Amino acid sequence: MAAPLDEESLRRALGPPSGPWAVLDVVTSTGSTNADLLARVAGPDAAPDRTVLVAEHQDAGRGRRERVWEDRAGEGLTFSVLLRPREVAPERWGWAPLLAGLALVEAVGALTGGAVPAALKWPNDLLLGDGAKGAGVLAEVGAVTGDERALVVGIGLNVATPLADLPAGATSLAAEGAELERGDVLVAVLRALADLDGRWRDAHGDAVAAGIVDDYRAHCATLGREVTVTLPGDRVLAGRAVDVDRDGRLAVRAPDGDTTVVSAGDVVHVRPAAR
Repeated sequence: MAAPLDEESLRRALGPPSGPWAVLDVVTSTGSTNADLLARVAGPDAAPDRTVLVAEHQDAGRGRRERVWEDRAGEGLTFSVLLRPREVAPERWGWAPLLAGLALVEAVGALTGGAVPAALKWPNDLLLGDGAKGAGVLAEVGAVTGDERALVVGIGLNVATPLADLPAGATSLAAEGAELERGDVLVAVLRALADLDGRWRDAHGDAVAAGIVDDYRAHCATLGREVTVTLPGDRVLAGRAVDVDRDGRLAVRAPDGDTTVVSAGDVVHVRPAAR
């Protein structure tokens, strides 16, 4: 197993006084870092804006649609961040998972010099190499009123797992030829995410004004492809993915020319259309 993450060095790189994150904690094991931070949205143990929680091992990691998964200690990065973007209206918070995905792409590009192709599958997956899944993102809103409302964004990234030990359709940075230290990867992702979050907040959530929409579109592998979108109630939308709009929604143009816009919260699956 890889060496454990060095909490103190991570804090020096990312925390006060010069780093962009307020709090960074590393725990040996937990059920879900998202659940842990959601429990700290309010109350006496309320976490401040830009809190990071990293777990060496999760045994009840959470994915979209209440899926549960377990990671292997020391091989990947599983972490969550708590954000309190008071400058952004809650109706624009749908950009949170997309910001995290864009941060992953930027970090992989910076760390590998472009040697490992990285792209985004809307709304919440990082694709590496020939398009296998390298990471997933889950954003959740703490159900609290007033100023204590917060976003929690969780990321699970495959770093060192050998290809033979990954499920079908998945990959890792190591499997794509990038042998990287997990601490270096974490620092790169969190720095990129802090920068994107700052741009988003400075623009009061206007992703167009912040330049984030264009950046996301440039890295989104879903655009231009024929897709099948599964919606609640077994409804299916088929067509070409033509845009990600200023609210982070996917626009799908049907064969008859009609365009339907869907948000991440409305979608069960987005898959390439069968050929």
